[in-house]
Amino acid sequence: MEQTGWQRTWVRVVLTMLTAAVMLLIFFFSNETADRSDRTSGIFTRVVIDTAYPDFEELPEPEQEEVYNVIQHLVRKTAHFTEYALLGLLLRFCLQSWIGNKKRHLLPVSWMIGTLYAVTDELHQLLTDGRAGQWTDVVLDSSGVLTGAVIASVVVVLGSKAYIAAKEKEAREPDGVLQKQ
Repeated sequence: MEQTGWQRTWVRVVLTMLTAAVMLLIFFFSNETADRSDRTSGIFTRVVIDTAYPDFEELPEPEQEEVYNVIQHLVRKTAHFTEYALLGLLLRFCLQSWIGNKKRHLLPVSWMIGTLYAVTDELHQLLTDGRAGQWTDVVLDSSGVLTGAVIASVVVVLGSKAYIAAKEKEAREPDGVLQKQ
């Protein structure tokens, strides 16, 4: 039987590899010590501060520290949400490639797998020097997974509708020329 669309072997391989790569990336970020993690997020924090607060250096030092801490917190949480949204998106697409037409189960299964990974990620952070696992991060990460999986589901539905519409149009106009009535 010929494989088409999502079931093509190369699609499965690419999606599986991308999903595994994102999971590894999350693992490596969680494996960073607290100091290393601060340096990583500090780079992005400085970019945001330099963009959003051009007069940052003129602020009094206590205010600079407060602004820096708030921005760094937002950068960290946004990064958490974004990496898990990407994981949710890829999980949904990957499951589509392996499972196929059982579409109504793909969203909740993607969300459950991603949430389970978020739980193990926080447990991993408990074992990492200077890091702490937080249940609020699991909630944030799980929300990211759900968002990514929903976006992927919308893409699949809209893509399927566009594909069906194109096939129906092709069936009505087999030679690509409008039929005169």
